[in-house]
Amino acid sequence: MSDLTESFGQGLVFQYSAVGSMFFGSAIFYFALAHLLPVFTVGSISLLYAIMNILSAVFIFGLGNGLQHYLSYHLARNDTQAIKKIIVKTTYMAIGLAILAFVTVYYISDYVAVLFFHNIIYAQSVKIIGIAISMSVIINIFASVLLGLNQYKKYSIMYTFYYIILYFFPLLLLFLLKNTISLLYGIAFTDAIYALIFIMMVYRNYFKMPKVNNEKAVREPYKNIIIYSIPLFFASIMNTSATYIDRIVVSYFINLGFLGIYNFALVVASAASIMVLPISNLLIPKLSSFFSLNNLDGFKNSIKMLLNIGYLIYVPAALGIAALSRPILVVFAGDQYSIGYIPLMIIMFITSLFAGAVVLSSGISSVRQTRIFIYSSALSLVANIALSIILIPRFNILGAAISYSSMNAVNFIIVYHYARKFQINNFDRTRILKIWFASIIMFSIVFILQFHLAYSIINILLLILVGFGIYLLEIKAFKLISREEMNYVLDIIPDKFSMLKFILERLSYTNSSSGNDKLFRFIK
Repeated sequence: MSDLTESFGQGLVFQYSAVGSMFFGSAIFYFALAHLLPVFTVGSISLLYAIMNILSAVFIFGLGNGLQHYLSYHLARNDTQAIKKIIVKTTYMAIGLAILAFVTVYYISDYVAVLFFHNIIYAQSVKIIGIAISMSVIINIFASVLLGLNQYKKYSIMYTFYYIILYFFPLLLLFLLKNTISLLYGIAFTDAIYALIFIMMVYRNYFKMPKVNNEKAVREPYKNIIIYSIPLFFASIMNTSATYIDRIVVSYFINLGFLGIYNFALVVASAASIMVLPISNLLIPKLSSFFSLNNLDGFKNSIKMLLNIGYLIYVPAALGIAALSRPILVVFAGDQYSIGYIPLMIIMFITSLFAGAVVLSSGISSVRQTRIFIYSSALSLVANIALSIILIPRFNILGAAISYSSMNAVNFIIVYHYARKFQINNFDRTRILKIWFASIIMFSIVFILQFHLAYSIINILLLILVGFGIYLLEIKAFKLISREEMNYVLDIIPDKFSMLKFILERLSYTNSSSGNDKLFRFIK
């Protein structure tokens, strides 16, 4: 079945293109809305997106990680029969959940409109996003099947074009028809088309699989996937709710105008996630393969390496955004959005502290301890709700930023505790402290320089280059990445960028330990 799978490194390259298209698509989308529509209308659209994402998480039923884990598990064992049965049963589940999602949203639309928008006129908008929610359920479930089959390239290419069309087609309709409802119809139509495309891509792989009648093959009851997914179902609901609850509280206690400003700051904050989200999307299938082969050394080595690389990339990116928060908001959204720069800085600093939670969470999922996410998500949700209710009425979006950031801290504490309990935690504290020290130096220099330059796109790009150059020098001076870890990074970069690979190789230091050799052979 090797022809049906793709390498981790190759998949990661395409994952960066998919996540990049998501960020740049959403950034251009909200940039256009900020200049085309009043702040109040931008806020209402942001709230609709929040509702859409929360309800999508409800009806996906937590199946995403469960499918990735069990499909990768059977793929490593070449059990084609089990894989094909899982795909067929997943199809029935996905269609059933999509229908349930649409019917439910249709009947609660009036209630949602009055509760969150304080106006029944928004019921029509909620019904339209009900179509998008039902199609999003199918997209997410079948996308998880592709990841479980290690189809990283196909998954990433599909999502790259999906995000481009998802953001630009609705904008085109808005521009042509001058009607915000047309924007929502554009989102629903795009999701419907891509739901069909994802189904076709999965079944294209299905029919490529050999017909094997192996009586000794493992018969995987679908209830195992559901049992695995139930904790993730509740965790996903609570985690998604925790992510968006501050926006809902802002709209409830203040107004949709402030929500529009706060949401734009969050869009900018999401830029740093481009650096680590592609890695996290591929972790569960690969770590599950280690688990199926009982390779504990490879498992722990991969955790350590990915924690180091995750912090090495995410922390300077987040602190760079924090340093440039005000000029970015002023240049790309306008002066009225500038009040969002302090909340943006708070979010960037706090999320940087706890960036390792992504890697540790994937490790816990891969050893089938998913019940932990109920605890972490529940406590994160409680923290966000409590602080939102206390802080937002008094401190507006500054309180929202603190409450939003609190869930990252709570989630990390819970995940870190159980990662240690299950003996999969492998932090290199000295390295991470050095990364933070180097990043703060870079932040301080860029933050001071931005006060001496006019706010413009050219000057923002100039400061980004300055910060990037400073950090590259610090990587070499402080020995922030080992040769073994850099070899992994170099394997991801295409050979045509030989000069870039040469420069990056010179930034690493030689580590006498060779404990990661097995890991790199496996990943490559």
